[in-house]
Amino acid sequence: MRLGLLTATFILFCGTLLHAHQIKDVHPAESFSRVNGVPYTQGKSAPLLANMYVPKGVSMAPAIIFIHGGGWTAGTRDFSDKVIVPLIEHGYVGMTIDYDLSPGVRFPIALEECKAAVRWLRAHAAEYHVDPDRIAVAGYSAGGELAALVALTGDDPRYDGIGDFTTLSSRVKAAILWSSDLDLTTFSEKDQSITAYLGGSCSEHKDLCLQASPQHNLGGKLPPIFIGHGNADEDVPYPQFTNFVAAYKLAHGSITTFTAEQGQHDYVVQPKWFRASMDATLNFLKKNL
Repeated sequence: MRLGLLTATFILFCGTLLHAHQIKDVHPAESFSRVNGVPYTQGKSAPLLANMYVPKGVSMAPAIIFIHGGGWTAGTRDFSDKVIVPLIEHGYVGMTIDYDLSPGVRFPIALEECKAAVRWLRAHAAEYHVDPDRIAVAGYSAGGELAALVALTGDDPRYDGIGDFTTLSSRVKAAILWSSDLDLTTFSEKDQSITAYLGGSCSEHKDLCLQASPQHNLGGKLPPIFIGHGNADEDVPYPQFTNFVAAYKLAHGSITTFTAEQGQHDYVVQPKWFRASMDATLNFLKKNL
C-alpha cells in the first residue's frame, strides 16, 4: 500500500538529510540562531510546536514556513535542515511546524493548523525579525499538498477555525512545492494514506477529496508557486505535476517549474539534483518574496 511506501520514503528522506548534512553542504551554525519547540497553537491533545531559524544580522526578513511530509500519518518538524539551512543562509527566516497526524484527525484539521501557523508568525513578526507581508510556505510530499492548500485558500474562513490571532490574515505571498500530492482523486480507492486523511476513500467523501486536492482549488487570486518533481517518482506520479502546472497556467497563475530527470520521490535531497534544485528555489524566492 502507498502508506507503507510513503513512510519508507519519508524515513529514507530524513536519513538522507542527516547523512548529507553531516558530510557536505554544512553551514556554520553561527550564521543563524535556532529556537526549538516554540508552541504556535493548541493541537488535538497537546500544543503544536515549531522550530524557528533566524539569520543573524537581519532587521526585517522574508520568512518561509516549512511543512513536513509523511503521508499525513508520520513525520515531525525536525525533518529538513538540509533544505532549510541553505535558504536561511540567504537571509530567510525559517519556521518548521508539527501538525496533528491522521488517523487521529481528519482533513481539514491539519490544513487549519498550518494556517494558524501563518497567523502566529504574523503576530510574532517583530520578535523573529519577520516582514509580515513577505511570508511563504513550503512543503514536501503530503506537506506539499498542505502548503499548496495554504497558498490557494487565502483567507477562506472555512479553514481559519483553529488557533489564535483570528483578526490576522493566513494568506501567504508564495509557495514552494516539492514532490507534492496534488490530486487525491487520481490515487487508488484503497490508498491507506488518503483513507486515513479523509476518514474513508475519495468515492465515499467526494466533496472532501476535492477540497483536499490542490488541483481542484484554482479559483480566485493565485499566488506565485515554485513546483519541483522527479519524473521517475513512483509515490506521486509525474502526471500530477504536469497536470497541475497546465491547470495553473490556464487559470493565469504564475508557476515556476523544476523537473529532476529520472528523479525519485526524494530527489530534492539527492546529490544529483540538490544544488540545481536549491538554486532554482532561491531564484524563485528572490523574484517573488
